[in-house]
Amino acid sequence: MRKHRVLLVLAAAALAAACGVQPTGVVPAGPGPSIRATTGPNVLGGLTLYFVSDGRVIPVTRPTEGFISPEGAVTLLLQGPTDREAAQGLTTFVPPELGKLRVYAGDPSSLALPYSVRKLSDQAINQLVCTVIAASTAAGRVPHSPGVNVISPNEDVYFQSCKAD
Repeated sequence: MRKHRVLLVLAAAALAAACGVQPTGVVPAGPGPSIRATTGPNVLGGLTLYFVSDGRVIPVTRPTEGFISPEGAVTLLLQGPTDREAAQGLTTFVPPELGKLRVYAGDPSSLALPYSVRKLSDQAINQLVCTVIAASTAAGRVPHSPGVNVISPNEDVYFQSCKAD
């Protein structure tokens, strides 16, 4: 009987404590938590370049001030990872002596190489293609095509999609 009385008192106390609490609507508190986009090209104030880590092509977001064209993004890629990025194990398979690359807008975009695509590794081609797609999208040219036409000097054209982690 005493146990029954204690439970009754606890139930009454719980009900009394809840009195006066009014329901509220949704309270805006800004965006929810998120993970840095790994497939998106543009993080606020940044541009995504693609480097290699453990043999995999991965996105790296660098802060930028202002607009960077797809050709500008490829130029940054040709400079390789920063000291900090290299210390994190990032590298590039794109040779810095690759020379002048041209990026042409379109759907798909086109990337013109100064020499045969066969001289580049799969990772290097993928780094270039993913960076061009990311920079084109950041520039407001949202492609419907999932890849880029890679053009060699002998005018061979290879369609390559971005294969990054």
